Amino acid sequence: MSFDAIGIVAKDPARSVVFYALLGITLKQMAGTEHYEAITTGGIRIMLDSEALIRSFITDWQRPSGSGVALCFKQSSPAEVDRLYDLLCAKGAHGKKAPWDAFWGQRYACVLDPDGNQIDLFADAK
Repeated sequence: MSFDAIGIVAKDPARSVVFYALLGITLKQMAGTEHYEAITTGGIRIMLDSEALIRSFITDWQRPSGSGVALCFKQSSPAEVDRLYDLLCAKGAHGKKAPWDAFWGQRYACVLDPDGNQIDLFADAK
């Protein structure tokens, strides 16, 4: 068994595609569908589907409240955490926790994607 993909359900896929592009994830639309995919440099697929697509095979699907999973994006430096956090917020992302020097030795920040999923940005303190 191997961990292969992370699936994200988007209320507005076009908006989410733009958001994830700012994080370096270039989601490509699969022909004729509301399904998008990208492969990270670590080999994990990121899949994004519209709510309508999910409801086409899970007819009683409901958007969950809250988020129990965070997607974490390692940055090259503490300054890059600050820069990307500011960029994402300037482009409309909700800043959940501004960059701070975490007690575990990283520069850390949290934003929410367009659907309220938590995105963490971090870099080792130098």
